Amino acid sequence: MRITALAAQGVRVEADIGEAARDRRDPVAEPEVRARADAFLERARVAAQSGFAVEAAHVATAEAEYVRATGDGGGLAALWHAAAERWEEPSWPYPAAYCRWREAEALMATRDRDAAARVASEALASARRLGSAWLAGEVESLAARARLQLGDEAPAAAATEGDGDEPDDPFGLTARERDVLELVAAGATNRQIGERLHMAEKTASVHVSRILSKLNVRSRTEAAAVAHRQGLVPTG
Repeated sequence: MRITALAAQGVRVEADIGEAARDRRDPVAEPEVRARADAFLERARVAAQSGFAVEAAHVATAEAEYVRATGDGGGLAALWHAAAERWEEPSWPYPAAYCRWREAEALMATRDRDAAARVASEALASARRLGSAWLAGEVESLAARARLQLGDEAPAAAATEGDGDEPDDPFGLTARERDVLELVAAGATNRQIGERLHMAEKTASVHVSRILSKLNVRSRTEAAAVAHRQGLVPTG
């Protein structure tokens, strides 16, 4: 079981690296991540051939992490859902809650807000019962960025005046803010944003500050990462 767990953890590490590489649009890192993730996933599958429930749960988690690592195709929410159910069978609540958080993330990427809120609520309740401040914080951060109402809590407020808000935007971004975010994700400075969108540099700065607040992030780099992962800006 230890080998399966370590191999699955290896895929998780590669998933974090792979997401960062896609955020940076790093064409060199991505194939390297895929090669390492392939090796870790194969090792997890071979080590889990005994068929124990916990080993099967590790493999299911590794398969979801592999898709997160490589960015291949859809169906990620279903993979995380299956992994969570695998962990619930032998009653391992922490990895189940982790998978529910990732499932909620994947659901938000497909704009399924109702399902994301339900799953995130389950993850948050579990994280709090377990006393995991880190996991609870990650779920709460997701909810704040996406303005999800979790359980009986009030949804995060959306910032909104003057630009014509788009109710179908999961983060409450206006059309103008989406334009600004696209340039932020491309690495543009406030001056460059102003030149491209025909606005004052100070106005661009205000837009960027509002975007950071709505996405519940602290920096332009984090905003770019959220934008790429949630499909808020064009890829390629």
